[in-house]
Amino acid sequence: MPGKSSHLELPRRVTAYYLVFGLAAIAWLTIGVVVVARSIVSLHAESTCLSDLGSAAGVLVAEYTDGGASRLQPFVDRIGAMKSYAYCAVADPSGSFLAHSRHDLVGQKAGEPTGAVVQWGDVVRVRFVDSDSRVLREYRTPVRAAGKPLGTLLVAVVEPGLWGIVTAVASHAPAAILGPLLLMFLGICVLQRTVRPLTEIEHQLDDVAAAPSPAEVELKPVTAAGTAAAGWNRLAEQYGLARKTGAVESRLSAALEGFRQRKADQILNSLPEGVVLTDDQGKLTFANQAAGALLGTPGDRGALNGKTMEDLLGLDAGNETGKAFLDSDSRARTVVAELNGSGDRSQGVLRVARHPLRGANGSPGAGHVWSLRDVTQQKLAEQMRNQFVNSATHELRTPLANIKAYAETLTLSDMLDVEQQKQFCNTINSEATRLARLIDDLLSISSMEVGALSLSRQETDTERLFHEVVEKVRPQMAQRNITLRSSLPEKFPKMRVDKDKIMGTLVNLLGNAAKYTPEGGQVQFKVQVKQDVVQIDVEDTGFGISAEELPKVFDKFFRSSDPRVRQQTGSGLGLSLVQEVVRLHGGKLGVQSELNKGTRFTVTLPLA
Repeated sequence: MPGKSSHLELPRRVTAYYLVFGLAAIAWLTIGVVVVARSIVSLHAESTCLSDLGSAAGVLVAEYTDGGASRLQPFVDRIGAMKSYAYCAVADPSGSFLAHSRHDLVGQKAGEPTGAVVQWGDVVRVRFVDSDSRVLREYRTPVRAAGKPLGTLLVAVVEPGLWGIVTAVASHAPAAILGPLLLMFLGICVLQRTVRPLTEIEHQLDDVAAAPSPAEVELKPVTAAGTAAAGWNRLAEQYGLARKTGAVESRLSAALEGFRQRKADQILNSLPEGVVLTDDQGKLTFANQAAGALLGTPGDRGALNGKTMEDLLGLDAGNETGKAFLDSDSRARTVVAELNGSGDRSQGVLRVARHPLRGANGSPGAGHVWSLRDVTQQKLAEQMRNQFVNSATHELRTPLANIKAYAETLTLSDMLDVEQQKQFCNTINSEATRLARLIDDLLSISSMEVGALSLSRQETDTERLFHEVVEKVRPQMAQRNITLRSSLPEKFPKMRVDKDKIMGTLVNLLGNAAKYTPEGGQVQFKVQVKQDVVQIDVEDTGFGISAEELPKVFDKFFRSSDPRVRQQTGSGLGLSLVQEVVRLHGGKLGVQSELNKGTRFTVTLPLA
């Protein structure tokens, strides 16, 4: 039953103590009676034996004087029969038995028992254990007749054992113990009646001790006389009044605190940043939803409680970042660092800040507040931007250098013939076109980022569109000795598309295929009409894309880390533009690739 303690109630405890000590007193008294009785019995037996021994010695002398040695054996038999002796005997001065209660020992040599010896004048007592394992006390006294030594009178008694004394006392024990037990029972009844009010008080105090809050328990008065009961009833009355008075305030305070707590939880759980609270031991006590997602437990934030942020973040004192958080000197100040997942930014970058907890008045508190922010996209964008700047710088520097060199040559040299001048002018024009293409890509990316990239749809002759695409890239393929295979349908559907942007998209895909396919390779351009879509496949036998980089090929400014790809010029913007154009047309762009075997891009455009 809730609120009940497992220990004995007060009346039972008092009764148990009373019984234990009462029974212990009776046991002690019984043992004392047995010991004292044994001592008394032993002293009485010894006193009787000494008295009887003196009387028997006088009778023995009279019997011997009247009848001689023939009167000794009847005397011994009579003495042994009258008293409860173990044996009785008369030994001559040489130590042989003249008479013995055991007739078979008459004439035999009297032995000398080994044991404790006590002497009172001429009387000697020897205490020993006989062959039957009995403890005997043998008393000896010399006997003289007419001034001459007649011999020695021997009397032996069996010493009473402890068990015999106990048995003797036990026969009288019921009458002796019944009275104390009856008095103890009456005492138990009186005790239980006396402590019954205290029992009720103890039950209520147990409920108070077991309750989460003492205010939840109602104290009740007890129906009993006495100062203790009266004092408790007065205390219960005052407690009840105070409890009623504070009940409304407590409920209002609890409701307000609960509202504040729920509001705080709602606010913290609505934040896009992770917020974590740790105690002074470094163990996590609270984490909002964003923190649970960033730490890998989005559905079970309770699993984080009790763990440390150092373990969850994988901090290691061996590196600078881990040392900044684990250093004991840094626990009193704010620490901010960026953590890369598995050393790769694509696996996630967290900006982690730890702030010491402060009280309402700014005093230091026990624990820390952690804030977590996922800056992966920001870092990747910065990385891509840096790559783009490097690539764009190269893309701008090379054509500008060529334009400048050829222009200076045309200006300063008078020895060039007309054909060389035309060749130089064509080179300058080609490099200028290359610069214009780069600028167009930048403008398109800028329009795409602000959502201003638009389409100019019109009904288009797709047969002519696809043939123009093939013819546009054929010279590039021929220049690199790449075989271009085209597979076009017999009938071409009419489509409403932005012809220039679709052509630019397909030329971009075919140009990439030619750029990243070694000389002697193959590129296939395949167009299929399937129900309500047109599927366009561009497949090459080029370098291919690794499985790790494949998800990033459509990111802005991304360029593969493959050295063979780095050797080719490019800005990393083409595939991003292709994907955006296809998306604006309501289509899909997919890619499949295997390193060193080739890549296939698939464009799916709806006919409607």
